Amino acid sequence: MAGVDREIRRNPGWLDGCLLVHVQPVWDGAAAKKFARNRNRVWWQHYRHVAAHMRERGGALPAQNESVRARGLYRWLEAQRRQHDAGNLTQDRIEALDALGEWRGTRRGNPDALWASRPEQVRQFHAEKGRFPVYTPQRRPEEKALATRLHRQRTWARNGRLRHDRHQHLDRVLPGWSTPTS
Repeated sequence: MAGVDREIRRNPGWLDGCLLVHVQPVWDGAAAKKFARNRNRVWWQHYRHVAAHMRERGGALPAQNESVRARGLYRWLEAQRRQHDAGNLTQDRIEALDALGEWRGTRRGNPDALWASRPEQVRQFHAEKGRFPVYTPQRRPEEKALATRLHRQRTWARNGRLRHDRHQHLDRVLPGWSTPTS
């Protein structure tokens, strides 16, 4: 409190500025709906850019190293793949993306089967080393890959983005997986 009093003595208008920032009206329902409409509009705008890019290149998906514009489209498409994998992509958006062709990418095999194999690899590593993989530059490349995958699952779990069934699978196969250790 002494710091606040000191700041008010130095600058009498300081507290008014703080209150101005903190005393703001709460969004009403109309503002929230407008925000949602804007997000929807932005999604469809990105979709149109991807569709135009694919038309210009004979149906080829945007590549990460093609150009700055293509890299942005590639990243947006990757975000849609992640949303789809997590079950968060609406049916109208899935149908629109399906109309583009093979938008789900060049993943090898079934994404769920591929995901299910990763915890087993981490389990084997843990059984051999007695610890979870840790990403440090001094480690072998295969430990880096496992550590990165495990870190991603921890982050998604912490942010509430990890699918419930996957979280349960990790809890069952890798007890203690969610707590990072050094």
